[in-house]
Amino acid sequence: MSQSDLTVRAARPRDAAEIARLSRELNQVVGDSTEHCTPENIKTTLFGHDASFHVLVAAAADGEPIGYAVWHAYYDSGHGGAGAWLAEVCVGKAGRGEGAGRALFEAVVEDVRESPATFLMWTSSETEAAEALYESSGGFAKPVRRWELNGL
Repeated sequence: MSQSDLTVRAARPRDAAEIARLSRELNQVVGDSTEHCTPENIKTTLFGHDASFHVLVAAAADGEPIGYAVWHAYYDSGHGGAGAWLAEVCVGKAGRGEGAGRALFEAVVEDVRESPATFLMWTSSETEAAEALYESSGGFAKPVRRWELNGL
């Protein structure tokens, strides 16, 4: 498979099972919980009537999703206004190394350019492939600490 065999499109609720499967793969790699990676939770969280997420999927030539990206509106006073937060870019094992991550990232950037946002921020799981993609796309790393407050 090559990047020309990929299609990036808006995700739909019927993609929830594949997004859940890909999310489980991602969370296993980074050591996060997988118990919430269910089609039901994906449908409710990403596609519910009050969801504010923009979800894209990268699909192989056969239409099967091999990756997804999620972004949402974000505010940062340091930038003086509206921006976007890239929550996840995930490519499943079968699609890695084929350009799906780059295609998804570039599609997110294009979506954000068409929104009121003037910047895009994200964190990375610090895999070599992710770091190389973000650096080659013109991104730069800033030292941050990741804080969490769970169980709310």
